Amino acid sequence: MRFIGDYHIHSNYSDGRATVAEMVAAGQNAGLKEIGIADHGPRNIGAGVRSSQVYLTVKAELARLRSSYPGLKLLTGAEANVVSLSGELDLEPEVVKELDYLIVGLHPFVRPQGSGGFRWLVNNQLVNLSPALKSRVKNDNTKALAEAVYKNKVWAVSHPGLKMPIEIGEVTRACVAKETAWEINTGHKFPGYAEVLEAARSGVDFVVNSDAHFPETVGYLEYGSWVLEKTGIEPERVINAVTCDL
Repeated sequence: MRFIGDYHIHSNYSDGRATVAEMVAAGQNAGLKEIGIADHGPRNIGAGVRSSQVYLTVKAELARLRSSYPGLKLLTGAEANVVSLSGELDLEPEVVKELDYLIVGLHPFVRPQGSGGFRWLVNNQLVNLSPALKSRVKNDNTKALAEAVYKNKVWAVSHPGLKMPIEIGEVTRACVAKETAWEINTGHKFPGYAEVLEAARSGVDFVVNSDAHFPETVGYLEYGSWVLEKTGIEPERVINAVTCDL
């Protein structure tokens, strides 16, 4: 299975190691037809953008680059953080409206908001202390992510369950209801075969992304091809898949 695009790419506006222009050039070199820059939301500690306005700067940079890459579709996205148990995000609605797409994910080191947010994230660090705590944390993570999908126009959920366990069935139900894709993240090689197979049974669609932080890993999507073929998921259920050579 081959892929036309890679939409989860970080620049040095967040924790990426290269400029927007360098990551775009890498997408061209990888033979992609579409590329999206989706930097971390501002409440991601040590990794997020300086402020939400950075996404508008990225959008302007991509607009200037388009004439140099006529065969490459350049898109502006964001990987927003879920920052509360009620599914609030760390991006303002007026900024989200300026994006081409919105990715949403759970991250363990964010500045939370709302009642119980700090305790929720601390409990994720202590999750292995007891079975009861592990169950509570899983429920809280599931609720937060599902609420974020229901409340927002989310194009894809990033690396669902990575470092913050979730109940796959409940979150995929939200994704199916809201036409939100389930990401297969090749940078982390996550989710694994069993998790992808479980998600597939819900009828959710998928997108394969690199989560690239370096130019060398833009478009490096082989893990996604492997796990999709192993699980027997049809290309028609993968947003960025093609069945023939690019």
